[in-house]
Amino acid sequence: MKLNNNATRFVSTRKRILILITSLILLLLVMLWLFNTLFLSIVYRREKVENMEEVFARLDEASIAGALYESRYDKTFEKLSADNNLDIVVVSSNGVVILTSGREKQNTVSRLLDALLANREGKESIVHNDAYDIVLDEDEYLGDEYLILIGTLRDGNLIMLRYAMANMALSIQIFDETTVVVAIIVFLVAFLLVEIFTRRLTKPVMELTDISKKMSELDFGVKYKPREIRSEIDILGEHMNSMSSTLRDTYVKLQKANVELKKDIELREKNEQMRTEFLSGVAHELKTPIALIQGYAEGLSDGMADDPESRDYYVDVIVDESAKMNKMVSQLISLNELEYGVDMESQEEFNITEMIRGLVDSSKILLEQNDIKVEYNIDEDINVVSIPNLVETAFSNYLSNAIHYCMGDKIIKISQLDKGDRVCVSVFNTGDNIPEESLLRLWEKFYKVDKARTREYGGSGIGLSVVKLAMDAVKGKYGVYNTNSGVTFWFEIDKNT
Repeated sequence: MKLNNNATRFVSTRKRILILITSLILLLLVMLWLFNTLFLSIVYRREKVENMEEVFARLDEASIAGALYESRYDKTFEKLSADNNLDIVVVSSNGVVILTSGREKQNTVSRLLDALLANREGKESIVHNDAYDIVLDEDEYLGDEYLILIGTLRDGNLIMLRYAMANMALSIQIFDETTVVVAIIVFLVAFLLVEIFTRRLTKPVMELTDISKKMSELDFGVKYKPREIRSEIDILGEHMNSMSSTLRDTYVKLQKANVELKKDIELREKNEQMRTEFLSGVAHELKTPIALIQGYAEGLSDGMADDPESRDYYVDVIVDESAKMNKMVSQLISLNELEYGVDMESQEEFNITEMIRGLVDSSKILLEQNDIKVEYNIDEDINVVSIPNLVETAFSNYLSNAIHYCMGDKIIKISQLDKGDRVCVSVFNTGDNIPEESLLRLWEKFYKVDKARTREYGGSGIGLSVVKLAMDAVKGKYGVYNTNSGVTFWFEIDKNT
């Protein structure tokens, strides 16, 4: 089914979902970048202010306890300075330096003292309380900005904590660069996961699309298979399966009605000719057994068979001819049924190998009476989907034909060949070849190659025409060919019709 060239441009659901989720991920990454750019420095500075307040509190506690100025506290003091990246100076009220972080040089301490004295005069504070002020100031010597805490410990000494804002800028820069790298990795991983997710999500939708396309092409064989964890899509798939089955049944009924209509038309044209040919053939085939039965019955009635042995002979002839007539009538009924169509709804799955062996076993007595040996060329059992009684009819006629025409070494060889989607069954019997001019005519109604021999075993010339119609009904193939030592009849059918 082709789309109109003027139709709206098609964009698959999977692509839409992929674009939507990818866009959301990009939006989140952009928002993260904007947050870093606009607010991270503010958040970072506030965290650093709180950190300086915490360090001041610890040093203030140590000063009240008297431990701050003891040598055992030096390690803790240096650790507070190093871990928090702070310059720390403690000065007495008369300006004498009591403690300073070990990494500070003398000129640095001097600048810290100058800053301490200058900031005590007052600048705009970030934090202001009775104990300390925190201000943002610039080192005139280095030109760098610093966060500076200037306060008075509870023991009366002055303290200054200083943090270089350049460290903050460097940390933010490193964080920004790391964020960009992580964002790229996250985006790529997220894109891959979204791609996998959308494929899995839209896979059943694509299956339903393909099924609907096949349905539009009148192919109802494909069915949707619901997943273990069902969703609305699986429910839709089940409904489509139901609709497909309904459409298939309706379509089959319409096809059958159409076929039947065509058959009715053809039958009206051929009905008279078929009836004439059929009645002529039946009359010809029944004439001989009826004449024999009538003759021997009249002989019995006229007392021509006075002794028991003669009577038994007369009776045997009548019974034998009656059996031949019964067999021929049965074949005629089968032939008539096949000519007027077969119900393909009656097909089913069955084991054709078991069927073959069963039919051979049922003919065991007849085989033994004729000293015939049966050989098999069958590797394994094969199941087929077809109409069992038609396949059985075809094989039975082949086997019966082989038994009655088996001569020479008296061997019947039954072969079964698996051809993948088809199976071929053949029946070979040793004996005379069939004349080439008769090979194609064997499938005609009432045709006999050797009329005398056919009459001898009660053949009517109908069996192979029944095989032809049976194979035509199941869309099978059939044939016959001569070999150096005999004749082989074969038929081939689909495993699944």
